[in-house]
Amino acid sequence: MDYFKQRRAYRQLKMTEIDVSNGQNNLYRELLDYANDESKLDVQFRMKNSALLSLTGLSEPGLKKARNSLVQHGLIKYIQGKKNVKPPEYQIINLYEKAKQATSYPTSKDTLKPKSISTGLEGVSQLVRQPGSQAVAHKELTNTDSNLTKNKRPRSKASRTYTPAEQPYQIAEHLYKRILEHQDLKKPNLQKWADEVRLAHERDGRDYDKLNKLVDWAQDNDFWQANILSAKKLREKYDILTGQANREYKQKELSRHDDTSRDFGGSTRYRHEAKPEPIRTPQKGDEPF
Repeated sequence: MDYFKQRRAYRQLKMTEIDVSNGQNNLYRELLDYANDESKLDVQFRMKNSALLSLTGLSEPGLKKARNSLVQHGLIKYIQGKKNVKPPEYQIINLYEKAKQATSYPTSKDTLKPKSISTGLEGVSQLVRQPGSQAVAHKELTNTDSNLTKNKRPRSKASRTYTPAEQPYQIAEHLYKRILEHQDLKKPNLQKWADEVRLAHERDGRDYDKLNKLVDWAQDNDFWQANILSAKKLREKYDILTGQANREYKQKELSRHDDTSRDFGGSTRYRHEAKPEPIRTPQKGDEPF
């Protein structure tokens, strides 16, 4: 599917045939842009309700109402998901092909052809002959520029801006300030950093508070402070960072419960005269990340 042709067909449809509210328009554009960004314009794709609520600003009832309207208008297909198990599925309906089929009429040459003559080549009636070229099936004439559109997909979110009060921007700014504590770094585009933080939250399922804590852990670590120099890198290395941070946490917990110490001569003695409490091994879920 050609993204730009779809946009033009959608705009024409709004102007001439259907009434679309702001909420319905925002929902359709987010679905269309996401499908284009992920190269899924011609196939079904999954998208969480929480992501759509955040992107469109709709309430849950508003999202359901807008989605039903888009289905009734013939703009999308929708398959209900299962809560906390499987996100809903969507598919963008090709509007420009649909419009082409609805407005296709026989040419003057076709109307003049005698219908009483049977040539035994009825299947050829679906072919379109162009001057000086080979007869080509009509369906083969579409999507000739699909390769070009793949290479020139628009970045629909490039113009999105974040205010200093939004969590993605605050985390991006926090990361930059922590980096400056141990090395010079040219001030980056904090809007791009904030967008990476948002994607980590919405697409990767990362908690904003844990992302913010992980910034501090990485910048306090001698190795990672030299490697985590952008929000994109923080997002890419999230699993590795949390794994190391949680292992470090468990080791500290175990050492904190070590009830013996050595004096200057090297002999061991109890730190407390009272009987030490049994050591509790840290359990899964105790970790901070």
